[in-house]
Amino acid sequence: MSVSRITILLIEDTPEDAQAMRDILAKETAPSFEVRYADRLSRGLEELASGPIDVVLLDLQLPDSRGVGTLLALRRQSPTVPIVVLTASDDDALASQALQNGAQDYLVKGYAQVYPKLLVRSMRYAIDRSHADLEIRRAHAQTDRLLASITSILIGVGPKGRITHWNHVAEATFGRSVAQMHNQPLADGPIPWDSARILRGIEECQQHDAPVVLDDVTFTRPDGQSGFLGISIIPIHELSDGALGFLLFGADITEQRHAESERARLQEQLVQAQKMEMIGRFAGGIAHDFNNFLQVILGFALLIQARHGDDAALLNDLREIMHAAESGSVMVKQLLAFSRRHPLQPKVFEINQAIHNTARLLQQFVGENIRVELQLAADGLLVKLDPTGLEQILMNFVSNARDAMPDGGLLTIRTQRVAADAAFLKTHTKARPGDYIRLSIRDSGMGMDPALAAHIFEPFFTTKQQGKGTGLGLAVVYGLVEQHDGFVEVESSPGQGTGFHVYLPMQTGTVDAIAQPTKATARATARQTSTRRRVLVVDDEASIRTLCQRILAESYDVTTASSGGSALELLAQDAYDALLTDIRMPNMDGLTLLDHAAKRRPDMKLLAMTGSLTLDIEHRLNAVKLDRELIRKPFTPVMLQDALRHCF
Repeated sequence: MSVSRITILLIEDTPEDAQAMRDILAKETAPSFEVRYADRLSRGLEELASGPIDVVLLDLQLPDSRGVGTLLALRRQSPTVPIVVLTASDDDALASQALQNGAQDYLVKGYAQVYPKLLVRSMRYAIDRSHADLEIRRAHAQTDRLLASITSILIGVGPKGRITHWNHVAEATFGRSVAQMHNQPLADGPIPWDSARILRGIEECQQHDAPVVLDDVTFTRPDGQSGFLGISIIPIHELSDGALGFLLFGADITEQRHAESERARLQEQLVQAQKMEMIGRFAGGIAHDFNNFLQVILGFALLIQARHGDDAALLNDLREIMHAAESGSVMVKQLLAFSRRHPLQPKVFEINQAIHNTARLLQQFVGENIRVELQLAADGLLVKLDPTGLEQILMNFVSNARDAMPDGGLLTIRTQRVAADAAFLKTHTKARPGDYIRLSIRDSGMGMDPALAAHIFEPFFTTKQQGKGTGLGLAVVYGLVEQHDGFVEVESSPGQGTGFHVYLPMQTGTVDAIAQPTKATARATARQTSTRRRVLVVDDEASIRTLCQRILAESYDVTTASSGGSALELLAQDAYDALLTDIRMPNMDGLTLLDHAAKRRPDMKLLAMTGSLTLDIEHRLNAVKLDRELIRKPFTPVMLQDALRHCF
């Protein structure tokens, strides 16, 4: 004990005993004692309140208080002051009762007088124990404050498997109070989590005497929603006997998992967008030249077919060539559509009627062994879509359905109105509030694994045999629908068929007028109605110039030029009735040439052709007054002749 002076409060009603205690203490020099005296409890309480007291020597039998009640009265006023009980009786029961109620020691007066060192030693030990108890209480209070400040779940489990600690975060996470959980068995307690997994973790922790980390432990939140926990199980050894307990430390990671899922979804969208951009650059770069090649192949094949129509073997070969050229053209269009480099002209129309109009074509396409069933909404459903878009969507889905049902089956096309309310938006993350039209195409075919279905809209991904598909059809649909502010979903499982669901924003108002394509007229009609007019054809590809000259030479006087500059020189030298130019050419492009030509010869008919049409070109075309719609490569001889004929 490091104190040099100890202040003692002696509460004793017998003067002789009080003097005996003073005499014993007076003989001690290290430390020295200051003794304050009271002959009854009330005066002792006054002394206790008047200044600091290090230890109290207390007789339990006083005039104004007797027994353990005397001790309790002092404890109520000064709970931390150590008390040594002095009594004339050697009563073990009373001594035990005094110690249980807060006394640091118990001495019989006679022993203290016979053994004076015993009194001093007892007081010293009482003070030391009191100080130690105070430090322990402070440490416990600090520990409690630290535990209370922890923002994670904290659950203590004793060696017998019962809960010893349950913090406020655990209360909030599970909706169970400390009173409900204290001393409850962890194994079958009322904690709404994956108990089997927790117990396996504890078993592993016990077996290896090392921490165990559990990720994504499922549990039920107080609101009834499912969630995920991250839990660490730490072994704790008891100091007394080394028995093993556990500390469960963790957090509700539900929002984190949802954020990770959302981040993964956004990352997937970014990768998809990057793929589309890459394919778009590739498609935009090759489309014009590729369509020029196809134009030459298809055009000359048709010219040969016209001259040798009686040669059956040659016609069969030509049909294969033309089919390959047309397939290549479709592939380029799909690439451009998928990459969003192909301009759209959306119109408002009634989707049920449009599906009815294509039903017969779809039935012929899938064959007699597949039954096409329409389940269309009774009310009219207006959709805003590029007029060719719906046919493209249906044909791609129907083509996949046909391949999935080689032995026949049922193909169901269904439409319905869907309200994107809060519940819908929660399960359809790409949707926006409002009404949607859901177009569903379901087959009764072989189906596919959901893991496989997750990649079905990726470009160049196909489940078909090599040479049976490009892997672009569904990717085109995906891109086309997204361009119209919609989204596509797929559901499938092996043996249960496949269902595609297209969601497009529902429109209100009136239906837009949609121009219907006219049938191509025969070349004979063109020859009968055309006079020998002069046509200037401009293209930087010699083969395209030769082809156009061959097609038009029967009805027109054709002059060709390889560039915009050469064409302007010819226009300055002579008069022409019509100018047909390619759009994309080096140095001076076709649009610039058309602008100059219109200023020089306002009466001349202007026509344009191109192998690829970008949004930029389309915007520039709007400023040019063409006499016919843009001619898209590859075109047939009849299409080109028809375009010229309608100019005059």
